[in-house]
Amino acid sequence: MDDNSIAYSEIELSPEEVLNEIGYGESHPDNEVMDVILQLLALLKREVQPRYVYLISDGRIEGTTAVHIQNHVLNTGPTISRLLEKSTSFAVFAATAGVEFERIIQEYKKTEDILVHYILDVIGTTVVEKAGDYLESKLEKNFPDMLHTHRFSPGYCNWHLTEQRKIFALLGNRPCGITLSDVCLMHPIKSISGIIGIGKDVQTKKYACQYCELETCYKRKK
Repeated sequence: MDDNSIAYSEIELSPEEVLNEIGYGESHPDNEVMDVILQLLALLKREVQPRYVYLISDGRIEGTTAVHIQNHVLNTGPTISRLLEKSTSFAVFAATAGVEFERIIQEYKKTEDILVHYILDVIGTTVVEKAGDYLESKLEKNFPDMLHTHRFSPGYCNWHLTEQRKIFALLGNRPCGITLSDVCLMHPIKSISGIIGIGKDVQTKKYACQYCELETCYKRKK
């Protein structure tokens, strides 16, 4: 199990991606918004170092609500357990936009520019999700004869956030330098963790709203 850095050029964000995540669609931003985006993206290109790690392990689905990996039982709940059906092994993972990005966030917190705070938050979320996508692409290259599910994380579909303690225990407690607070929030804050199912017969369909029970999620508006 290796802790891997990602060259920013591998996941580099375009201004158009940021605008799309903000919700501009076909609308055009004013000059102030565009200037902020370009300034922040230039800063990321110089300083940010995303990272990821994953552990491949045999495992099994237990009943309809849990996954047994090594000496840990992950109580994923029925929705995620169903989406992991037919997995013969699992990738337990973590990824982060990095401590450098966290430092940028803390620097900009000293200002009261709400626009910058918001755009930086959107950029951070997008960077760490692209790091997760990059991790999945590495899985595909390393296991070319196998299929894999999309990634699933504690906090979604009734998989309790405290289950992250088990994921971190499997990954060595400080994967990629990420730590957990007493209430299982990650630091750096732009980090993700979770599980991916691997097998010849797994379904590779993406996680989508039809599987999620959170009716108030803003993604449902799209």
